[in-house]
Amino acid sequence: MRRIPTLDGWRGIAILLVIVTHLQAGLLGHVWRYPWMDLGQHGVGIFFVLSGYLITSGLLRDERGLGAFYVRRLFRLMPCAWLYLAVLPVVGLLLHARLLGHEVWGCLLFYRNFVPTPENSQNAFTSHFWSLSMEEQFYLFWPFILVFAGKKRALAVAVVGACGCAAARCFLWDWASRHKLATEVRIDALLIGCTLAFLLESEAVRGFILRHSALLFYGSLPMFFWCVYRFQAVPPFKESIAIATMIAVTSLTPSSWVGRVLENRHLKFLGIISYSVYVWQELFLLPHWGFIGLALLIPVSIGSYMFIERPGVKLGRKVQGWFEKPERIAPEMAVGPVRDGFVQF
Repeated sequence: MRRIPTLDGWRGIAILLVIVTHLQAGLLGHVWRYPWMDLGQHGVGIFFVLSGYLITSGLLRDERGLGAFYVRRLFRLMPCAWLYLAVLPVVGLLLHARLLGHEVWGCLLFYRNFVPTPENSQNAFTSHFWSLSMEEQFYLFWPFILVFAGKKRALAVAVVGACGCAAARCFLWDWASRHKLATEVRIDALLIGCTLAFLLESEAVRGFILRHSALLFYGSLPMFFWCVYRFQAVPPFKESIAIATMIAVTSLTPSSWVGRVLENRHLKFLGIISYSVYVWQELFLLPHWGFIGLALLIPVSIGSYMFIERPGVKLGRKVQGWFEKPERIAPEMAVGPVRDGFVQF
């Protein structure tokens, strides 16, 4: 895939929101002076929209089939996560923390977002895997919908699914607030990202965004800030739409001042290592080490990216070569012929 500008910058912003939240939790003991200081949920919302957008864009441009897709995901995500989980028993002994077996199994089998974490738990070293589990669940069903249903039907599924999730959350708020990490409560952010990928396939939509980029961005930015201020339990539907709009605008106008900010090399680098930062941050920020934990987190994350993530990606590329021969891809598995970098149906 060709690189999409500004997305690493958005990842950098997302992980900064998560770090700031967990750093405050370590320093303040989960006591927020103001509710809006709990920024992590909004950072995860950015990650969800980005994931839906990138996964769908990649599948639309890739004819190598589902096997190659899952090989890339496996070697991209699992080595870092598995190493973290392998380290936890040792850390638990050193910190006298109790590591619960059902939490670890929830991480390994991608259902951690359905395993409750006790409030104010001091040893919840796997609680952040709820979002990784939700994304893995998304990877399990969405590629099959896109490949076998086709572009138009998959777009309809994404739109109806996102709207249905938001409506259920609105009308069944008591249920949603009790299960705020459940996939069925949060899937709309990922599906809005999927919808964005479909919309940006259209030259008319891209042209509209370019003509009205300032209006769209400066209309979405206050909406995002309002949602951050107003909603802490679950980011609302309109926040995900605002995030998707800003991602679309900045991706198409990387030379704008906002695009240049997002392309800042420090912010981009933070975005590049954001997965390793997210996986390891709970280990260093949760035990109330404060800024010392943050100072330790950065080199550990860089090392994880350099020596775990990158080798894993390279190995995945070698393995996915097994799936690249045309005869190994059944006709019904191919999404459609590629022209000018976009899949046509």
